[in-house]
Amino acid sequence: MNLIESLQINVPRMTSDTTCIAKMNLNEFHKQPQGYLNGGATLAFAEIIAGMMSNELVGSHKFGVGQSVTANHLRPVTCEGTLTALGTLLVKGKTSHVWRFDMIDDAQRLISQVTVTLAIVDFDR
Repeated sequence: MNLIESLQINVPRMTSDTTCIAKMNLNEFHKQPQGYLNGGATLAFAEIIAGMMSNELVGSHKFGVGQSVTANHLRPVTCEGTLTALGTLLVKGKTSHVWRFDMIDDAQRLISQVTVTLAIVDFDR
């Protein structure tokens, strides 16, 4: 089992040239000891989606690798239902991409905002 399967991330999809959406089903696996969503799961969710979406955009000879992930966790959420990531590609350079994700709970509340920077590298590197 890989991290995508463990986190229960559904396949993300581009909704325009610069936006995407993805969902993560929440359960006991995502809990911190106090019972709320672990911030690390949210960060991993964002970095995985950013990489997958950038890989769609750069073609078959390049791929994105994480350089930086920063977040502001704005409210606690219990680990039930679905966390939705609404992504916006802020920078689409030749050597880097920057994504911003609004993490939304089932009640349409903003839970976290995450920014992911990826280096775009050649496969033969």
